[in-house]
Amino acid sequence: MNIITICTDIFQSNTYIITSEKSAIIIDPSGSEKIYELIKNRLDGKQLKAVLFTHGHFDHIALGHKFEQKVQSYIHRLDEKMLYTAQPLGKRLGFDIKPFRADNNLDGGEELIFDNIVVKVLHTPGHSQGSVCFVIDNSIFSGDTLFNNSIGRTDFIGGSFEQIKKSINSLFLLDGDYDIYPGHGESTTLRYEQKHNPYI
Repeated sequence: MNIITICTDIFQSNTYIITSEKSAIIIDPSGSEKIYELIKNRLDGKQLKAVLFTHGHFDHIALGHKFEQKVQSYIHRLDEKMLYTAQPLGKRLGFDIKPFRADNNLDGGEELIFDNIVVKVLHTPGHSQGSVCFVIDNSIFSGDTLFNNSIGRTDFIGGSFEQIKKSINSLFLLDGDYDIYPGHGESTTLRYEQKHNPYI
C-alpha cells in the first residue's frame, strides 16, 4: 500500500490517495480545480475504486461533485445531508461548494474491500455527528477527530466535546500502534497521541 498526501487549500486540508498495485481510493477530496487535476495525475493510471469522506464539512468534500456518477462514494449517514444542503459555514468564508450525493451511507463497523485495499470503518462522533475514521492496514485516517497534538473542534453544529473524548479513547483501545493521517496537519502515531496529546 502506498499513501499520497495532498495538502489542498488555505485550511491545509489533507486529501489522501491510497494505492495498491492496480487500484486506488481517495479520502476527503477537497480544494480547487487545480487540485482535482493533481489528484488525477497522482493516480498514475491506477483504477479509482471509491471516494471516502471522513465527515461532511466543506473543507473535506469540496471536490466530491467531480466524482459523482463516476465512482462509488461513502459517508456516514449522519453527515450525508451536508453534501447537498446549504453549508452556511463554507458560504460565510466565501466558498461555494457544489452539492452532490453519496452512493453509500455508513453506520460504522463496516469492512469495505476494494480489490486488496481493506478499509475498516469506525464511527467517531464529536467533531460532527457522522465523523468516522478509516483503518487501512496499520494506518488510521482520522479526519478531524484526532490531530498531531490536538483534536477536532467541537463548537460547530453537531459537535460535542464529550463525544470526541469518548471517540478518541475508543481509538486508544485498539491493539498495537498505528500511523495517524489527520484531516489537517502532519501525521503522527496513535501511541504518541495517547501519551502526549494535551487535550486527552
